[in-house]
Amino acid sequence: MKKNISLIVSFIGVFIIGVIIGRFILAPHPPLADDNRPVYPTIYITGSDGKASTMNTMVNDVTSDRDTRARKGLTIVVDTDNNYSLKVTGKIDKHNTYPTIEVGMVKGTNNSLKYEGSLKAIMSYLGKHYNIPYANVLGYSAGGSGVYRYLIEYGYDRSLPPIKKWVSLDGQFNASTPQPDQTLAQVLTDGPKVKTKYYDYWLQNYERVDKSIQAVLLAGDYDSEKQTDGTVPWADSFSIYRLLMKNGNSVVHYLIKGKDTSHAEMPHNKQAINYIKVFFYE
Repeated sequence: MKKNISLIVSFIGVFIIGVIIGRFILAPHPPLADDNRPVYPTIYITGSDGKASTMNTMVNDVTSDRDTRARKGLTIVVDTDNNYSLKVTGKIDKHNTYPTIEVGMVKGTNNSLKYEGSLKAIMSYLGKHYNIPYANVLGYSAGGSGVYRYLIEYGYDRSLPPIKKWVSLDGQFNASTPQPDQTLAQVLTDGPKVKTKYYDYWLQNYERVDKSIQAVLLAGDYDSEKQTDGTVPWADSFSIYRLLMKNGNSVVHYLIKGKDTSHAEMPHNKQAINYIKVFFYE
């Protein structure tokens, strides 16, 4: 009996020592399934005001809808004046397969080059820390043109997670230039007559976009007579439709009517949000 008790005590002692070594001495080894499980983020990029909170209404609606299976993940604020350094808050836990990523900037800007650089820094960060087979991206206002630039410059860069779907929400691609001598149908078919230096960049580089990327161009019908959302003419937001079509991308354009269709209101527009939920999370 004493011998059995001694063996039990010895076993317990060895077990306790093993636990101490495993917890405090050896490096932790989380399950590989947690490390390597795929996540499919959707990135919501703000407009020229730079505030990530601009996208809150949209993200809250998306994540509260069980059909999307999306959950809040990260908020990333980019310092474009400090080598595109990132301040990352939030988390993507093991139950969050479709996380949202809200993107803002320390300082607001309408410079599409800064959005391009910001998205590259974000995609590099996400690719380093997560297993991402693909991501979806929404760019609002000047963020829309920034995403387009990124797709041109980095769409084929396989060191970065690929982008599958892209939504431009009231995107700015031609310096908010109206086309008084063209109907919207003509702009969609022929492209804009009045072209700025910004649009010339798209003309020269549109074929560099990965043809597998699916795109949706959304714009608000705030002023039907002037054909504008109050800030960006429809002819601007839809000006790249012809280029995406020529490149062989799957692309649709949609003019949203009703309330909350001014430029500032579009991130809160229920029709836009519902369209985005279907497109991104179908």
